[in-house]
Amino acid sequence: MGIGIGIDTGGTYTDAVIVDLDSHGILASAKALTTREDLSLGIGAALDALPPDRVRQAELVSLSTTLATNACVENKGGRARLLLLGAHRKVVAESGRKYGLPPVEEIHFLDIRKGPKGEVLEAPDWDAFEPEARAWLADADALAVVELESMKSADLERTARDLVRHWLDLPVVCGHELFSDLNILQRGAGTLLNARLFPVIAEFLEAIRKALLARSIRAPVVIVRSDGSLMSETFTAARPVETLLCGPAASVAGGLAL
Repeated sequence: MGIGIGIDTGGTYTDAVIVDLDSHGILASAKALTTREDLSLGIGAALDALPPDRVRQAELVSLSTTLATNACVENKGGRARLLLLGAHRKVVAESGRKYGLPPVEEIHFLDIRKGPKGEVLEAPDWDAFEPEARAWLADADALAVVELESMKSADLERTARDLVRHWLDLPVVCGHELFSDLNILQRGAGTLLNARLFPVIAEFLEAIRKALLARSIRAPVVIVRSDGSLMSETFTAARPVETLLCGPAASVAGGLAL
């Protein structure tokens, strides 16, 4: 009989369950208060309320959480900045707020000149951008980089990402890594949100690792995605926006299974 542990960390409660992976039967369940000051405490309390012999037999740990969703609703998260390459400031100023973008004064724009086939005729002046970036990102937790036509070529996004990481050792996410939408405002808002969620999900994953290690649980860990599929820890850490609504998605998947 294979044993799996499911953990759901919500804004109020953390739930844990032990499941027979062969029969899909529920062997035990527990609930504890979510401890915002240290998530590992609430996770540990839920695990400790489960039969310890079963816990030690776990072959898989599956996670879901509403932390990212709650952070959006409560307007919390890390201090992220948005860099737009080749975007039209006037368009962003007129329509950006409808997509959830911050005021244009808080966004950094770099101009690009391209030819009729999308080839770059004039790239941003990266040398001039370096001192600007150091000052602009001095208090930032992460950076989102989105280019107007990155669906054709993402080279400029990658260049900006690699340079900022080199200059500042800062987490950077590019729009092409997450989305394929043509609308730069939509990609910008989603990529910025992903950057804001870096510390939220990093804290959650670290709390999980801490709680599992303290109980000698070394089973592989997967995280429920917002479409009900599963992600690795590495994938989740890079794309925390994929955890939005993963709690409800896990509830639906569980309800269907039951």
